[in-house]
Amino acid sequence: MKTLSFAHGIRTQATFIQNVISTFLVQLLQLFCLIAAAAIIARWLGPKGKGIIDLALLVPGMLSLFLSGGIGVANVYFAGTRRLDTPILTENSVKFAIVSTILGALIVGVLITSGWLLVLVPGISIGLILLATAGLPFRLLSGYLSGILLGLQRIITVNMINLVQGMLTLVFTILLVISLRMGLSGAILSSLGAGMVGLIILIIILRREGGVFKPHRDPSAMYSVLSFGLKGYIGNVLQFFNYRLDMFFVNYFIGSASVGIYGVSVAFAEILWYFPNAVGFVIFPKATVTRPEVMSGFTPKVFWITLGVTALGAIGLVVLGKSLIQLIFSLDFVGSYLPMLVLLPGVVLLGGAKVLTNEIAGWGYPQYNSFSAGVALILTVILDLILIPRFGILGAALASSICYTVVFFASVGFYLIASRRITGSNVERTKQEIKPC
Repeated sequence: MKTLSFAHGIRTQATFIQNVISTFLVQLLQLFCLIAAAAIIARWLGPKGKGIIDLALLVPGMLSLFLSGGIGVANVYFAGTRRLDTPILTENSVKFAIVSTILGALIVGVLITSGWLLVLVPGISIGLILLATAGLPFRLLSGYLSGILLGLQRIITVNMINLVQGMLTLVFTILLVISLRMGLSGAILSSLGAGMVGLIILIIILRREGGVFKPHRDPSAMYSVLSFGLKGYIGNVLQFFNYRLDMFFVNYFIGSASVGIYGVSVAFAEILWYFPNAVGFVIFPKATVTRPEVMSGFTPKVFWITLGVTALGAIGLVVLGKSLIQLIFSLDFVGSYLPMLVLLPGVVLLGGAKVLTNEIAGWGYPQYNSFSAGVALILTVILDLILIPRFGILGAALASSICYTVVFFASVGFYLIASRRITGSNVERTKQEIKPC
């Protein structure tokens, strides 16, 4: 029996490593496509044009996060633990997506009529924002359905869909921005087209898994999914602002051209998150189906490896970052290098924290992540208001780096708390399961 248990552990670790590597490689290929698309936009539309695109796409990105209700995360948990089956989860996803899209349309309408939309994103045309917001239902439903596939351990499938979307974004950008010279609208349509195709692929695959795409009333299932999702929802919203609130402040204080330059700094620094994201992408669904005692011994090793790999990547960006920025985005964006350097320490630490936060969520305690994100957001607002008017995009980078560091230490603390709590609650069950060999 011990031999079988050892062999099972080896197979489990091999599967984990395989999933992480495949996810990381796919994300690198997707990154290549997205950077190529961003470089086209930067070179054809300039820093200001790129800044406008970043801000226009940020609006539906914010709305999809606000209106998601944490359903995607909940779908991973319930599909992984088999507490709800695929037909129920897909039905709920369609229903939530419809309701959220209607609410999104109402919010945008209120923002336009009240004039607040132009206050939030000054200098961006309403027509361009509306065009970008047309992709809201695709974003919402894709996030929900991807969560189901992750819970079913279809990690490679989700990776391939993401890769297809990245490749299509590049192809559509070449076609619409370069060939058809559609400018800003073409860049937005490229993103929308790729998202629509990705959603269609998700629907086809989940139909084969028994998915049902007609909204059906099931109050108990809806309550279960929504109540779990809301635990981590607040954290996701707050974390999004930790990542992107500085873009709005930079636009407000120093204009959209600076957003374009700072956006390149952020994009290069966040390259370091591709490996931690790959690890977290796999470890979240794994934590939902693996005994906590096993994960408690496994995750710390993964955490230190992830932190080390991310730190090595940061050294590479210090050495090569300036040359890469000039090569890919042109000399107009050379001002992105110094803010990128300031971002790196916080980005490295938060990369390690991503392993722990995904484990915490997989254990069923996403509210811990919400708390640490909330503290960091308050600090983000304070530091952005102090530092950006004085130091411009360098101030924005410093504020973000400090806040990422705060999230890192908070995540370590909450991981230790959650680990003790969940392993303690499973002691009796573990004793009953252990039999003499």
